[in-house]
Amino acid sequence: MKKYSFYLKFLTLLLLIFSIFSFSTITFKGMTPFLDNEKFIMSNNNIVASISNEGFLENLATKDTMFDALYNMYFTLDKRKVTFTKVEKVNEEKIISYGTNGDKDVNVEYTLTQDGVHISVISKDAKELRVFFKESDVNPIFIKEKNYNFIQCRHIAYAIIFPNSLSMYRIGALMSLSRKPTTTENYSKFDFDIIVGKDVHSLKVKLNLVEAQKKLLVVDRKGNPLNNIKIVQLNGNTFVDVSTSNKNGEIYFSNLNENCTYQVLNEDLNIESTVENKIILNIPEKFEFLWEPYLTGLSTNSIYIGLKINKPASVVINVDGKEIVDNLYDTFHIIKIDNLKPFSNYNATILVGKTLKEQLSFKTAEDKEYKEYKFLVYGDTRTNTDRHKIICDEMSKEKALLVINTGDLVESGPQLFEWNLFFETGHLLFSTTALLPVLGNHEHNTEYYYQAFMCPKKGGGDFFKQWYSYDIGPVHFIALDSDIQEGTGLDEIQTEWLENDLKNTDKPYIIVSFHHPFFSNVKDRGQQFREKWHNLFVKYKVSAVFNGHIHHYERFLKDGVMYITTGGGGAPFGYGLYSEDASYLPFSKAAAAGYLHYIIGNVSNNRIHFVVKAVGKEENYKLVRTEKILDEFEILPRKSSN
Repeated sequence: MKKYSFYLKFLTLLLLIFSIFSFSTITFKGMTPFLDNEKFIMSNNNIVASISNEGFLENLATKDTMFDALYNMYFTLDKRKVTFTKVEKVNEEKIISYGTNGDKDVNVEYTLTQDGVHISVISKDAKELRVFFKESDVNPIFIKEKNYNFIQCRHIAYAIIFPNSLSMYRIGALMSLSRKPTTTENYSKFDFDIIVGKDVHSLKVKLNLVEAQKKLLVVDRKGNPLNNIKIVQLNGNTFVDVSTSNKNGEIYFSNLNENCTYQVLNEDLNIESTVENKIILNIPEKFEFLWEPYLTGLSTNSIYIGLKINKPASVVINVDGKEIVDNLYDTFHIIKIDNLKPFSNYNATILVGKTLKEQLSFKTAEDKEYKEYKFLVYGDTRTNTDRHKIICDEMSKEKALLVINTGDLVESGPQLFEWNLFFETGHLLFSTTALLPVLGNHEHNTEYYYQAFMCPKKGGGDFFKQWYSYDIGPVHFIALDSDIQEGTGLDEIQTEWLENDLKNTDKPYIIVSFHHPFFSNVKDRGQQFREKWHNLFVKYKVSAVFNGHIHHYERFLKDGVMYITTGGGGAPFGYGLYSEDASYLPFSKAAAAGYLHYIIGNVSNNRIHFVVKAVGKEENYKLVRTEKILDEFEILPRKSSN
């Protein structure tokens, strides 16, 4: 009997270890795949969801794709925002968040269903609940039908079912308003459901909203059926349905109007014509990269590989013998490679279809403070793609661990072709060196930026990536968005996040990057000074601040903080330093204009040595290749002085 008891305990321990291990390997896909706490995961045979440390629904996906497009969901009760102080996991399919709206206690119960999650908001004598639902995807589709709201994203659709809602509309998010709770013994309870599926049409069928269907065929120019293509149906300018073609090319819609028009959900595909119940797509015969494969989101044990191709397919990546399959049938892929060893070299082979292949190599970040490594900084790469290629090709020879771009990556962020050019010209660099950029004014805060890049861990602002931080060895890196107007609510949120981040690091070096510089020796150019940020940098002994925006090189030392402007990545050069507008500041340390340049940061045990390297100089409006050191400087650990 004792022997049996021992084996039973041993088996129970194994099951517990397996359960922990299985959750630790859960990886969501999408623009906001961040997971706050692995303890707060709910799962059944079809659905997986997570609750954030703040008590809100954080991720919601089907297990077959793991694609999550839930960016943020929060509540107000009786017009006061709800915050939570405790999160409790009841079982594998239920989690309760306990909190308050500042006036009364509020409990929110999340319970998994077969097709989604049921949410109950419970409080005493509550009169009104507002639910705000923010999605995270490029160009999502919103459809309202009867008492249902549908949100179609790239690989998932959500239906929000709020039976007692008074109205639903968008204010930067989908808002549901209810003033009809059910009451029991002085307690008010609001109930609603979020169900998920592959498309809006399948959700409508599940909810018995489809009385008749219109059948079409999705084919290529040669008449071959196209599988797994999501098509949006419009009646005039109104979205009415989104459906997915099957392996025979058949696709079904709920609106029978013959005058309906159609468009492809995927921005990389186009409908050539619609003839005789056939939707004909212009699909290329051969696979090609639209965005050459690149590295981003570097950490000690993981990295992301991004790419875009000219027609949908799944992608296979082999990393030193380990095969990773991204089964999402799409033109865009961003794949997390995890369970890696710190500060280790890896080789990756990307295979698309049977013919398109690409090689990448990378090194993971260091978690110890005594390892030496190299990082690069450059910026303002817009406009002249030929010059951007020159500087990227030269930087690729440095064999650095990561590269920071200080903003204005492209001329106009909302223009998709600009990103094609960016990844094409930077391919030699980005296929060996992880890119961790900041937003510039020319990005226009576009969703393409957030789609393309991943940060090592959850940050803040839009898609939790507008500002962020990460550690590599002895350096704490911070990326900020200076394009947010100073004094606004969002600026205050970012500044509060910045101070919390600064006070919680004990790394010997702090490197901050954002686009707009505080200072310039050219009149009327360095006017973006933010006193609050500068004071924080001084208070917490920030080592160096890197900026762009002005298309030349400058360095300043102000109140113990080193400020560097590096805007020589390919954008048209500025020559104000050599004009009547030049007025050198007393704390200016170096300046140069007309050079295509980048900065090398050599991290060692007791200092970071920087070299500013020029690879081209403009003469008579033409770029002449050159090799010149424009500047060198060092920063010491924060306990020492510069």
